Amino acid sequence: MSDEVKPDRPSNSPVRVVQLVERILALHESEMDCESCGQQIDCLAELVAVGQDPRLLLPAVQAHLECCRDCREEFEALLCILRAEQSGQF
Repeated sequence: MSDEVKPDRPSNSPVRVVQLVERILALHESEMDCESCGQQIDCLAELVAVGQDPRLLLPAVQAHLECCRDCREEFEALLCILRAEQSGQF
């Protein structure tokens, strides 16, 4: 057996996994960081509250929300407030 990694058989070594995670995080950060997301999150929440599709409106923000629990929680809180206002509960 050869130690060479075949293209159709990904390596499961811990080093390889760490490298892949680092690349994914680097890509994610280059697209949208928490500060940039925070600057747009209120607009996205308002649009989603009236039924718009977040993936079509601000795809980079939506992608960040899918990866970042803190930003997603802030978005969900804003959305709950907006929906409560719309329904007259607030």
